[in-house]
Amino acid sequence: MLRAYLTHLLTDPRDKALQDVPALLRASVEAFMQGKTVYHDEQDRPIIYAHDLAAWAHQVIHVSGLEYPVALAMVDVESLRQAMAA
Repeated sequence: MLRAYLTHLLTDPRDKALQDVPALLRASVEAFMQGKTVYHDEQDRPIIYAHDLAAWAHQVIHVSGLEYPVALAMVDVESLRQAMAA
């Protein structure tokens, strides 16, 4: 499921609110986004460009992996499904 979510980010053309990134992955995305452009929506939520999310997902899948191991018990499958459906 995690790989499916990351692969989805590689091909999803939509920008995403940082809070919509599953909590388990948010710290990794925030670290990747340091120094990159983040804008805010009408509710002042940080929004990340789709191409930056795709670059992050590519990095995780094909280059460096996550900075920390992900225990399966920590993966909220339903939140990943919802994030992919949004």
